[in-house]
Amino acid sequence: MALFTDDIQALIYVAIIGASLYSLCRLSTFLFDKVKRVPIIRKNKILFAIRIVSILVFFYFMIEGFPSFATIPPEYTAIITSAVSIALAFAASGVFSNLIAGILIWIVDPIDIGDVVKIKGYKGVIKSMTLTKVIIETFDGIIVEITNSDMVSSIILNYTLKLKYRKNFTRFKREIRSPQDAGNARIDIDLFDDEKRKKEESDIKNLYTMFLENDHSIIHAYTFTMKVSYDGFRVKVQKMRKLCNDFAEKFGYPPSFHIYDFSYEIFLKFRIMSLEWRKLFRYQPEFAKELYKIILG
Repeated sequence: MALFTDDIQALIYVAIIGASLYSLCRLSTFLFDKVKRVPIIRKNKILFAIRIVSILVFFYFMIEGFPSFATIPPEYTAIITSAVSIALAFAASGVFSNLIAGILIWIVDPIDIGDVVKIKGYKGVIKSMTLTKVIIETFDGIIVEITNSDMVSSIILNYTLKLKYRKNFTRFKREIRSPQDAGNARIDIDLFDDEKRKKEESDIKNLYTMFLENDHSIIHAYTFTMKVSYDGFRVKVQKMRKLCNDFAEKFGYPPSFHIYDFSYEIFLKFRIMSLEWRKLFRYQPEFAKELYKIILG
């Protein structure tokens, strides 16, 4: 039995229900943008769930609401249903595959809005996540849209650190360390500099203090590599260290670097950390430009 008495009434109610559900999704997004205390990860999951439920509710009223559907002979109903199903399958196969992929991304939760990531060769920040696609803004200011299907089949590098132990400095320091901090890739490994170690410890403590004072739960990181010639390498390293210290105030923590590889040239990997991804976007190009000046001499 249909939910409404006639098709006109069903059409009006379905239109009202559709508009109401759309308004609910828009209102939910607006309200969550205003609420600052709710973590972004939780906001994104709640909004995703609201959208999924809204779509299911709308389709339910579409199928069960029109009385004329019940008066069609069964044999014709089967033919019409099959034809419509096949047409929809061809027309919306991409949409449904992206929708299913979006649900999978929501469950696995590898990324979230505001994360600094590398996907399909694009490095940037997640600006938006919908039921069908993810929008990334790269460090070059380019907006890239990647479908959820492509997301599922791609390697995702997430540079954003979601810290578990926020109240323990020792564990905090261990979580933000990169692999080279514990290995032998550091440039100054052959010349132990006690003063430099003390300064590094002081920088980490300052970052930890800001982390607690601002009630953060994540730290954004970003890495990139550069080639340096052997000529004047030590002199260039000293200039790079000074440059990292000069940018410490801008990022909130001094950038670091280590030897990544070497052959005819030396490859250095630089790592930047900040409590705000906007600072990475604002100062990383400037930092890279100054590094090029040092490398080119």
